[in-house]
Amino acid sequence: MKQETRGLHTLDEIRTQPESWEGVFRRIDRKKKELTEIISRADEIICAGCGSAFNVSHSVAPLLQYHTGITTRAVHASDIMIHMPFFLNSGKKTLLIVFSRSGNTTESVRAVQAAKESGALTLSVVCFGDSRMASDADAAIVLEEAQEMSVTTSRSLTAMIIAGSYLGAVCAGQHDACNRMKTLPAMGRERMDVFEELGRRIGSDTAIEKYAFLGSGSYYGLAREAQLKIKEMVLLPSDSYVTLDFQHGPMANVDPTMLVTLLVSDAGREYELSVARKMKELGGRIFVLCEKGGKEFERCAEYVLELKSGLGDGIRNVLYMPSIQFMAYERSLGQGQDPDNPKNLCYYVKLAHGT
Repeated sequence: MKQETRGLHTLDEIRTQPESWEGVFRRIDRKKKELTEIISRADEIICAGCGSAFNVSHSVAPLLQYHTGITTRAVHASDIMIHMPFFLNSGKKTLLIVFSRSGNTTESVRAVQAAKESGALTLSVVCFGDSRMASDADAAIVLEEAQEMSVTTSRSLTAMIIAGSYLGAVCAGQHDACNRMKTLPAMGRERMDVFEELGRRIGSDTAIEKYAFLGSGSYYGLAREAQLKIKEMVLLPSDSYVTLDFQHGPMANVDPTMLVTLLVSDAGREYELSVARKMKELGGRIFVLCEKGGKEFERCAEYVLELKSGLGDGIRNVLYMPSIQFMAYERSLGQGQDPDNPKNLCYYVKLAHGT
């Protein structure tokens, strides 16, 4: 395949993420009454999914709990499908929110079915209205603007993260948080050229042979997604960790061939700066994504993305993703891969004995 034809869908879908985000707000606002009612009935919330959608669950769960005050956790859809008694509390009214781009992934479809049979409430967040999950759940949020041609997820991932966090803020009546989230599309458009230039620059650094992505709180799910993008698109070693946990063993792998990427939070900034310094001392290459960098990060990082968005933790999160996606895209092309059609992968997983 000619190089100029590889990855064209992926490139367009990364660039057009802000447009898909705008659709999220409109769709949830239209269903505010229905969605608020289903959230209000829940004693606990479980966010579930597979692959990138499981990373969405890790990103969204702490934000939903923060906004609604309802205990929320991330569980893989297959665990709901296979081991439901270990995860659904029979003494509480559970709301299962299942994220899936296709809406037809076997584990996610069956998780919705199993939860409904157990008496739990179910909400599907998908990109296709004619999918099994959209029709089977008690309620559905269909993000048609986030549909993708590429096997690799990009705009569907960030759109689902915004959907989950905006859902929590809307249903909790947190108008200020809602208004701040609605500034994300404009900010994304304004910064997209910067995201792309930086991502391509890092992606063209062939001295990097392995990757570690670090994030805490609601940023941990983004770190998981970042490592998945490298594994899918680039086929090089990649891992993700809670930021401070990286010091408890994994940093043994740090050397000049490793890019250590830190998704910096406001709340943990000083701790995360300390990690960045230590990884630099161990010889690693450092990429920092933060709200405000300053000389401290500039001294220890080869690459710094400073957003200066004016938005706090839990609001600006998705603005961290495009530069990482562009980085994976560029390195994928350099490795001779096709980002649109990663090796061994398909658009969604259908189990041999599944639906």
